[in-house]
Amino acid sequence: MNMKKSLVVGVALTMVASLGLAGCGSNGGVEKTEDGKIKITMWHGFSEADGKTLEGIVDDFNNSQDEYFIDAQLQPWSTIGETMVTKVTSGDGPDFVTTGADNGQGWSLDGTFQCVTDFYDDPENETENYIPNVVDQITFDIDGSEEKCAVPMGYAPTAVWYNTDMWAEAGLTEADIPTTWDQLLEVAKKLTKSDGTQYGIALPDLGWGSFLKGNGSGVYTVDGEVSINTPENKAFLEKMRDFYKGGYTVAGMDETAARESFESGQSAMVIVGPWEDQAAADKGIAHDLFPVPAGDGTYVYPDGTSGSNTGSTGLYWWVTSQVGDSEKLPGIYEFFKFYNNHDNQVKWSLGSAYPPNNKTVTADELSDRPLIAKISQYTDNSYIGIAGLKGGFGDIAASLDTLTQNTVRTGDDIQGLLDQAESSISGYLDEYAE
Repeated sequence: MNMKKSLVVGVALTMVASLGLAGCGSNGGVEKTEDGKIKITMWHGFSEADGKTLEGIVDDFNNSQDEYFIDAQLQPWSTIGETMVTKVTSGDGPDFVTTGADNGQGWSLDGTFQCVTDFYDDPENETENYIPNVVDQITFDIDGSEEKCAVPMGYAPTAVWYNTDMWAEAGLTEADIPTTWDQLLEVAKKLTKSDGTQYGIALPDLGWGSFLKGNGSGVYTVDGEVSINTPENKAFLEKMRDFYKGGYTVAGMDETAARESFESGQSAMVIVGPWEDQAAADKGIAHDLFPVPAGDGTYVYPDGTSGSNTGSTGLYWWVTSQVGDSEKLPGIYEFFKFYNNHDNQVKWSLGSAYPPNNKTVTADELSDRPLIAKISQYTDNSYIGIAGLKGGFGDIAASLDTLTQNTVRTGDDIQGLLDQAESSISGYLDEYAE
């Protein structure tokens, strides 16, 4: 089921089940453990070191008080959202879940999620310590009211990770760190070996939403108007095509393949999130990072800035509508406060390789992971590539991926590709407009 369909199903089922959900939230009983704690179900998708770290924090919370028990349940990332929608509408889903922000507004509007502005309004929860840009990504217009609809869980800016041995072998120094995409192209040339044994950079040919925001006019504006078909975007796509035409990267890679290329020593650079630190270390790749080069795009972000093209993966805690105002809600809020406090954000960051959500955490406290401390500096200037709409994300992302894949895999006229992308994306924007 694609995102469009899941939202439609979510709306329909929510309407059918609304009375039942309201009863469950407001008046229904809650399940308790044998020792009398209120049982709260949480869904997440962390299965590696990040999962063990999260489990440790959950265990600490459960042992810290006698009123609530968080039952953390592992779910596949690939299906967690759609499964959650179906389960919540029937009243047997999770009480809270971690998932991305891309479809958060749509699910907040259709009744799958309940917003948590009251959590932020309580000074005892210390939300003033949350990084403002992270909170901004889940601040939505809900029926004419500005609401905060989620709590930070794992916000991960991207960076350019590079093989320091290959960098030195090519005669590059810190002075060669690129600050523009033209410079990145030149560095990729120097890092590419003509015999095909080494590519300058591993570039996925999909997921370029943030790149187009930083270097062009984006895919759509903050007001939901299509902006894909512009001279700025055309110029950037032509520049990106140069990476492939010159043989400085390989077409046909998704993020997984790009990471494998970097971690196997086939490519000297890759653009990815903070989890690359541990992955590269595990493969014996000496590495460092630098910011994704700044662009000169015309896209204007909600805060009025432009030109950044640092993408991010934004995971958040969302409270599902089946909770309502039941006895579970204070317990969920207590966990949010616990999870995002200073000490636990140090623990989370060191164990998971995600930057901390709490701005009181210092670089010195992350000294065991200096590159995570380094990438944390990019959080304030990182944005979710496709977000800020009420629905249609899956379809819009697919249209964008078709555009970028055809840009690098074919010799088709880029203007024609932009025309096609504009037509399809306009249709989805119209479909989900008020």
